[in-house]
Parts: sequence; C-alpha cells; structure tokens
Amino acid sequence: MEQLHFVTEAVPCGGYNIRVVFDTGETGVFDCEYLTTDPYWSGLKNATLFNTARAEYGTIVWDGNIDVAPESVWERSRIAPMLGSGNELKGRKKNRLKR
Repeated sequence: MEQLHFVTEAVPCGGYNIRVVFDTGETGVFDCEYLTTDPYWSGLKNATLFNTARAEYGTIVWDGNIDVAPESVWERSRIAPMLGSGNELKGRKKNRLKR
C-alpha cells in the first residue's frame, strides 16, 4: 500500500492549475479542470471561487465546503524535479509523470 501524502501549501497559478507542496517537500502542479465536469466541483468554473483554493486538512480546499481527496492531488499532480537531489523519481509511480 502506498503511503498517503498531504498537501501543505496550495496556490492558484492560472487556468485550473494549483501549485502544491506536499509533506515530502516535493512541489508540483495540480490541474483541476477534470473536476469541473462533476456537479460537486462545477462551481470551480467561477474564477473567484477557484482562487479561494488553499491547503487545509492535508489537502486542497475552497470556500463553500469544497475539497478534493489528497490521494487525487498526489496522483494527478505533475511533480517538479527537486533541483540537485537526483532522487526525483525515487519511490514514485512512473505513470504519474505522463501527461
């Protein structure tokens, strides 16, 4: 079973993208556009609401009691390589980098 990773920072960064930092120290971009096709998240099409995104409770939350599972954020984020570490892919699923 894969370890659960939590979001420690979340900042909207254009379009439906959110820059995230995980408890591992890894940073990445979570593209939320796929969420907007579901009625629960359809309000995120409103830029004002979308831009309320922030990290709370280990995941991304928005005003209006909207959130997304931390597992989804981890699995769907494009992870930025850690500069100089050489460990960018250590312990990560290879298919996470395909987008």
